Amino acid sequence: MSSKSSLDVSLTVLDPPGGWINAPVHVHDLHGRPVLLYFWTERFASSQSQFPRLQSLVREFIPRGLQVIGVHVPMKGQAPDQAMDTNDIEATVKRLGFHHPVAVDDCSIAQAYGVRGTPAYLVFDESLKLRLRVMGDESLEEVLRPLLERLTSAESTAGASAP
Repeated sequence: MSSKSSLDVSLTVLDPPGGWINAPVHVHDLHGRPVLLYFWTERFASSQSQFPRLQSLVREFIPRGLQVIGVHVPMKGQAPDQAMDTNDIEATVKRLGFHHPVAVDDCSIAQAYGVRGTPAYLVFDESLKLRLRVMGDESLEEVLRPLLERLTSAESTAGASAP
């Protein structure tokens, strides 16, 4: 489901309390590129039906200039020390084959962007203005893909810096 409210939010908060896996990301490095910020939990990553669809989109759009950033958030009821165990999360990220940056969040980043559940997807344009917020996977193909197509088209990225 798409949220039309709060689409005036810019991508400004990326300072995960648990740090980064793969590589840190600084907001000032993202200007000129569309960004997919997606929020996930271990439960979502273990889904046999949903997660491969996200992986397919990531593999398709990263070469077209999309910056992808994962944000791992704790599952409800998960103990804080387990939720922020970067060794465990890093092992999951490696097992999943992620090569893009993943932030380890204590829910503060999720809260800053109004994310109340996972999976959640936020798409920012090349000026880092929020263009779409969707929750759940039913919108991956119908809503997310067309926007990513438009934002990563040759016309949209002609002035963007190389990835």
